[in-house]
Amino acid sequence: MIRYSSEVTIDRPPRAVFEALLDPERYAKWTPMTDMAFEDDGPRRVGQRGHFRMNEGPIKGRLEMEIVELEPDRKVSFRVQHPSLDWLAVNTIQADGAGSRLTYAGELSFRGPMRLMEPFMSGEIRRGEAGEALRLKVLLEAEAAAATTA
Repeated sequence: MIRYSSEVTIDRPPRAVFEALLDPERYAKWTPMTDMAFEDDGPRRVGQRGHFRMNEGPIKGRLEMEIVELEPDRKVSFRVQHPSLDWLAVNTIQADGAGSRLTYAGELSFRGPMRLMEPFMSGEIRRGEAGEALRLKVLLEAEAAAATTA
């Protein structure tokens, strides 16, 4: 099993971070996830399913996801499944002054022959996930700056 965790302080309120973590149209701007969609357009809720595509990295193709934990402005957790892996992504948001501190964490287990690659892939996965958290910070702060100047 590969565990990862990184923290980033974002100069945006918890609500803005929470909303971004649930906005499928924004994921391709800060992650390698594309074509993300939930099964319906209603309010996000525990048990809601969706999917996305990965076009980079060791796992490619369509992955299924489900929201498994949802605390408004505080926490969003997804369980992701693919024939080659099981993945739990846990995003925790805490108010930090006028901004937010995001803990971007999770655990990933490969299945079958891919499991043998875990020790070799763990560093790349940890760096990649930390990079995503940083790109989310940059995206949200740039959106806020653009809205202020508009």
